[in-house]
Parts: sequence; C-alpha cells; structure tokens
Amino acid sequence: MAYLFAFFRLLTGIVFLMSAVSKLRGRAAYEEFTVATRALTRLPARPVAALVVTVEVAVAPLLAWPPTMLAGFCVALGLLVAFTVAIVAAMRRGRRVPCRCFGASAVPVGPGHLARNAVLIVAAAAGAVQAGIGAVPAWTGAVPAGLGPAGLAAVALAAGAAAALLSAIGEIAGLFTSSP
Repeated sequence: MAYLFAFFRLLTGIVFLMSAVSKLRGRAAYEEFTVATRALTRLPARPVAALVVTVEVAVAPLLAWPPTMLAGFCVALGLLVAFTVAIVAAMRRGRRVPCRCFGASAVPVGPGHLARNAVLIVAAAAGAVQAGIGAVPAWTGAVPAGLGPAGLAAVALAAGAAAALLSAIGEIAGLFTSSP
C-alpha cells in the first residue's frame, strides 16, 4: 500500500507542477492559456487563469508536507473536476478550443483530455481516501517506511513516466483523430 500511495502522491504532484510550469514559462505561454480559458468558460478569463495557475502551484507543496496531504489531494480533485466540466461544456457547444494544459498544444480538447482527467481523478481520489483514513505510511528519514530508497526511486520513476504520458495524451489522441 505504501508504494501505491507514494505513486498517487508523486503522480498528482508532478502533473500539477508540470502544468503550472508550462503556463508560467513565459508571457506568451500564459497569454495562450488565458485565451484558451476565455474560450473554455464563460467566466472572466484573467481572474480564472490566475486562480487556476495559483491553485496548480499550491498542489505540489500541499502533497509534499504530510500534514497537508489530504488538502493537496482534495484541491487537485476539485481542480480536475472543474477542468473536466469545462471540457465537457466546450465539447457540447462544439467549441474546438486548443488545450493549453501542458503548453502550446494545437489539439482541441476532446475525449483524450477527458480520459487523462479520469485517470488523474481516480489517482487523486484514491490518494485522498488513503490520506483521509490514515493509511499514510510513516517516514523513516527521507523515505516512507516500507519503501526504502530503491523503492522510492522506482515509484518516482514510474510516476514521472506516467505524468509525462498523461501530459502528452491530448497530442497522442490527436494523432488518431481527424483535424481540419
């Protein structure tokens, strides 16, 4: 169980950190995200974009500190649900809005993004349940008990690979769909 919890924690933290960094890497990236936000929601784009990035930045530190892990998972879960609702609404309205979740993607939001969000929602919810019931492994030194340095390295590698795959899922799905 320690491996699974560490995987959920690292995956969620890495994905949100990657997402925030991709939006904050430059003025143009942030503006592209703001434009996509305007097209995805009927709410004021600038405040929503600023709020999204602020919350994304907060997730990783919340997950890193044991007393706030549950809050980190819950914040991530709330943001993922909001993203999913915005994507579904855009798809229903027939809007072909490029996803700027992880950078300058030209692929419009679609089923691949919903699948990615579903995986992340499951990971965040499972992590929140484990943190909420106290099934969190104690730490011995720098690693969770029961993992050891090699186990932590393996989990970190798996979580990093999964995060990289999930961040590219829109592009991957775009390869298999027709775009005008």
